[in-house]
Amino acid sequence: MKVSEAYSIIALVFSNNFRASLDQEKLSKLSANWLIKTENEENKKGSLLLEKALQDINAEALADDLNAFKGACDLKFFKKINEAKVEDFYKSINFKKPFGELKACHISNMLALLSVIFKNDTNDKSHALLGLYLSEYLIPSMVLFAKFIRYNAKTSYYKAMGEFMIDYAKVIKSSLGLRIEIE
Repeated sequence: MKVSEAYSIIALVFSNNFRASLDQEKLSKLSANWLIKTENEENKKGSLLLEKALQDINAEALADDLNAFKGACDLKFFKKINEAKVEDFYKSINFKKPFGELKACHISNMLALLSVIFKNDTNDKSHALLGLYLSEYLIPSMVLFAKFIRYNAKTSYYKAMGEFMIDYAKVIKSSLGLRIEIE
C-alpha cells in the first residue's frame, strides 16, 4: 500500500467518526490498535485513550458526546475558513460533498475531500492541489478542532480521536514538507 493510500484511508476513518457516532455493532468490531504508530506524544496518548475507551464504551455515550460538540464540527467555528470560500473551492475542482446533509466546511466533508485528493495524488498538479488544500483550508482548522475535541470530549474514544488527528496532521506536515505551523 502506498503512503498516500494509507493517508486516504485515515482521512475516511476520521470523516466517518465525526459524521455520525458509531452504533453498538460497529463499536464491538473496533480494534485497540490505531492505524499508524508514530513516536509523537499524541499517538501514544491516543493509543492509551483508545484502549481505555474500548473497555467501557457504549453507543449512547458516544452519541451524546458528538452531539455536545457538533457545532465545532463545522470548521468555520474556528474562524480560519469560511463556508463560501470552501464551497467555491469545491466548485473549482468539481468536488461534490459526499455528505449532502452537512455543510461544506463540516470536518467530515473536508476530510472526505482530503481522502479523494490523497487517493488521486499521482502528478505534480494533484500534489500542488494537495498542498494548497492542506495549508489554506484544512490543517489550521483541523488542528484547532482536534484540540477542541481533546479538551471538550467526555468519552475517551473522542479524546483519542483528537489526539490521533493532531498526530495525523504532524505526520502529513512532516512527510509532505509543508511550511505550516501546527499550533
